[in-house]
Amino acid sequence: MKTTIYVPDIECDSCVRIIKKALDKTEGIDSFAIKQDHIEIMHGENIKQDDLVDVIKSKRFRASLEPFDRKTVSERIRDMRENKHKYGIELKVFSYAISIFLMLCALDAIAYFLFLKNIPDFIPRYGWWIFYLNISVSTTAMGIWHTLAYRAKVTCMVGMMIGMTIGMQSGMMIGAVIGATNGFFIGSMTGMLIGTIVGAITGRCCGVMGIMEGMMAGVMGGTMGPMITVMMFSDHVLIFMPFYIAINVAILWGLSFMLYEEVVEYGESVEKKPTDFATLASITIIATVLLMMIILYAPKSIFIGG
Repeated sequence: MKTTIYVPDIECDSCVRIIKKALDKTEGIDSFAIKQDHIEIMHGENIKQDDLVDVIKSKRFRASLEPFDRKTVSERIRDMRENKHKYGIELKVFSYAISIFLMLCALDAIAYFLFLKNIPDFIPRYGWWIFYLNISVSTTAMGIWHTLAYRAKVTCMVGMMIGMTIGMQSGMMIGAVIGATNGFFIGSMTGMLIGTIVGAITGRCCGVMGIMEGMMAGVMGGTMGPMITVMMFSDHVLIFMPFYIAINVAILWGLSFMLYEEVVEYGESVEKKPTDFATLASITIIATVLLMMIILYAPKSIFIGG
């Protein structure tokens, strides 16, 4: 008897070895062939197809007797509009990110009129960079929030991708802003530390490997971001920044798309445990205040007016 089991998470030789080891230990299987996205198994009639599916699932892979449906971006958007109940957390990602960004901008305006307007040339010197900092912090916060909102089984490849993406993009965006206001040393130290912490937190969904990959990406992104803005400081950096920030934000939003499709939609035993908005907003405000303190009072490079 032949059974085809669809497994979309076969991503590398390590995945093949894990599945092969599990099937080799399963009684009743005569032979099997592991393909790119499915497994063909020859077995006796005494073993049930659902039991074979459970063997694959026990190794933290998605598995089904039916092919997994991967939607295009336009199909996903249409499905989100038609089935909003499925995307409760994803819809909150958009609303929370916008709300936090606007909240940070409002707090900046209050702080300016109360404390900061006496700083010489505050608006021309810091205005755009604080704006980009608000975008970077709110987007990073939502990437972390979305990732931690689910408790689910995650394959090594997907987990590493999550940690690497959020770790690198957070380090690149925040590091670039601090690099432009304080120079390469302060910018790279800040971006690197934030990137590695964020990468470790989000990458731990698949264990030590995800933590390591997230931290490595954070180191790279945290040092590359300030390097870019310092090198371009006298060469149209303010024209460059909108494109730079927009692309980084788009990558993090793309991660949310991947997270839902690869982890949530067909995942087994997915639990929704999102942090409430008040806690999220409080943490985001504290992080932004600390970064603002670095921008305003940390040492500055002589190359950018320190």
